[in-house]
This record gives sequence, C-alpha cells and structure tokens, in this order.
Amino acid sequence: LYLEFHDNRDRNLTTFIQQHPNSIVSLYVLYREYVSRLSSAEIKQNISLLDAHLQQLSYADILRQVIETRKVTDIGQQAPDFSITDVDGKTVKLSDYIGQGYLLLDFWASWCGPCRKENPNVVEAYNKYHDQGFDVLAVSLDKTKAAWLRGIEEDGLKYHHVSELKYWNSDVARLYGIRSIPSNLLINREGKIIAKNLRGNELQEFLSQIP
Repeated sequence: LYLEFHDNRDRNLTTFIQQHPNSIVSLYVLYREYVSRLSSAEIKQNISLLDAHLQQLSYADILRQVIETRKVTDIGQQAPDFSITDVDGKTVKLSDYIGQGYLLLDFWASWCGPCRKENPNVVEAYNKYHDQGFDVLAVSLDKTKAAWLRGIEEDGLKYHHVSELKYWNSDVARLYGIRSIPSNLLINREGKIIAKNLRGNELQEFLSQIP
C-alpha cells in the first residue's frame, strides 16, 4: 500500500487517508513525509480522518506535539533562543547572530542526501546577499564531528555552523519541531520568524523582495 501511494503521480494525501482510514500507512506517511509540508490545521484535519485506534498511536502523539511546538515557531513568532556548540567547541546562542540582518536557521546533516542537494542553493543565496546583511546559521543533526566537518568542507559552506552531534535527539530540533530535513526558518532583525522552508530559488526570490 505504501508503494502504491508513491507510484501514483496524482496522489493526494487527504484522499488517500479517506480511502484508507484504518491503515498504519496513512498515519506513517502523514507523520514521516508530510509534517513539514502541511499547516497545523491541515495536520489536524488529516488526523481526524483516521480511525480512532490510529489516533492513539505514538506517530499521532508526535504530530500533536509538532502542532503545539508550532505555536511558538510559526511565522510571526519570536524565534526561541537556544545555546549550542560551534565547530570550535565554543558555546554560542541563536541571539548572538540576530540583529545584524536576516538570518537563515538551516537544519541539515552530512548524511542527508536532500540536504546536500539543497546546500548549493543556500550557498548561492549566501554569496549573493551576505554583503546586504544576510547570514546563515546551520544546525547539523550529524552523529560525529568528523562527518559534520567533512560535509561542511565538501559543500563549501562558508557560513556559521553549530551542532549537538545528537542525530534526531537534538534538543534544538525538538525545540523547533523539526521532524525532517532539510528544514529552515528565515528570521528578521527583530528575531521574528518571517518565512519557513524556502527551497531552491525561493530563498533568493524572497530575499530579493525584502527592502
């Protein structure tokens, strides 16, 4: 059933859940692949379409936790501050990087193929807009420092890097409700979140419209 969902080019998650409300596949796809694409209201709606026993499973609990987290990390909210270690082993805070211009808080990892494919777009935006005040703070979900540093070097990531080296147990990822990567948030000079998950050319297009 999972393969059938992905083989259908015209797939629609809500329609699929309506057709298979008692299947763990419906809940799993919602949790694993759509949590970052959907609004909180859309997640709630899709959960409500599932049979009652599926709504009691841990995947559904996590989705509800994401909804709660988003109340403080949605667009328009003040970005929650945190402390974390940089590549030199120094403890820094998110607030250290806020106030100079626009900051992209970018969640990635060296083991994440889609992240590595997206990195050139972030690099291009950084090179083009850094002189205008744009900066990047990349939060890695890597497991080892060696792999983390190798990924930074291989992809030519010249901006700021931090990591807890705790994989999916990252406290910062949990704080921001990050359940899939790459994920990012754009933060303004006042520390407010003004955009989320800008991909490809979307980041440059958004930055080009900021006064």
